Amino acid sequence: MARTVRRVLVIGAGVSGLTTALTLAGNGLDVHVLGERPAERTVSAVAGALWEFPPAVCGQHGNPVSISRSKSWCMASYQKFAGLRTLKASTGPAYSGVRMVRANFYFTEPVESDRVEVVKRRELEALYEVGQIQGYRRLTGEDVDERVVKEFGIVDGYRLTVPAVDAPVYMGWLRRQAVHSGVTVQEGGRRVTGRLLPQEAALRKEFEVDAIVNCSGMGAAELAGAAMVPLRGALIRMPADKLNRPVIQAHALAKSRDEQDMLLVVPRGDTVMLGGLVEPGEYDSGLDKGYPPVREMYRRCQDFLHEELEGVGLDDEDVELVVGLRPYRVENVCLEREYGFNIVHNFGHAGSGFSFSWGCAREVLDLVMGMERV
Repeated sequence: MARTVRRVLVIGAGVSGLTTALTLAGNGLDVHVLGERPAERTVSAVAGALWEFPPAVCGQHGNPVSISRSKSWCMASYQKFAGLRTLKASTGPAYSGVRMVRANFYFTEPVESDRVEVVKRRELEALYEVGQIQGYRRLTGEDVDERVVKEFGIVDGYRLTVPAVDAPVYMGWLRRQAVHSGVTVQEGGRRVTGRLLPQEAALRKEFEVDAIVNCSGMGAAELAGAAMVPLRGALIRMPADKLNRPVIQAHALAKSRDEQDMLLVVPRGDTVMLGGLVEPGEYDSGLDKGYPPVREMYRRCQDFLHEELEGVGLDDEDVELVVGLRPYRVENVCLEREYGFNIVHNFGHAGSGFSFSWGCAREVLDLVMGMERV
């Protein structure tokens, strides 16, 4: 009789790594997480983390394979996040940082002009009809301020109720949940370098595991030899009490093909996240508020949230700029078993790490449970 896998090493302590670890542990496996840095200092902790159905308005994945596979991943995450938001506490270790908010998604081209978007709209309507998503409907002229429509060239859009995740709070919660479930989390110190395949046997012996799951994000360029491109992003973390009036809805405007004109507004209780920026191939995360694209990004947000942000300064000391490198795989998201090895890859989610996290973790579980201990 074949011996099944019992012990697993997860490389990476971002949202994909910790969600995978928690899912594996919840199904009876012994899990060791090896993270290059603490969960609260990963790129996941600075994400906008607004759930989206693929193809995402604020995403980069246009590959048909990614779009097809990721629909089930994001729906699994939607259901999980919707359950987490029932936690009533607003502070303390029990609070997950997940809120359900009304989100408005805008387009500067008619949806009917893009077949992929037409299919997406039909799928959203079907999901709403069977109760799998909440609050979906097409936007009308009465839903959007006429000034905003003219200034941003909005011609179409829809709204629905989606999870909005307070990323740094959630990452701390996720780590605590993993540890509480028996996961060993090792952060800093030991770092895996070089290709993963030639050192599989040595790593399994060192950590006394039967299988390895690679959730290393941008590190997959080295560990898996993957064609990875960083998509540098920046968000402004605005204290909610600085606004002239509260922001209670999320807003996302699709990026034009060759322009840095994406817009993202995500309310998070005591803060509002303002963005966004997508700069492929940029590795420097040390931007400051003087960076011209950041200032232009803030100007767009001021133009959109005219009354809320009028007179509110970007350079105020309590207004924070956060920068991260989204791990984008050129082909598509890599979620697969390495042929002939007890290795599963789970990376390349770009800006959709939170939206895909729980669905990808379940698929990793299926792949790991199909392995034999060798």
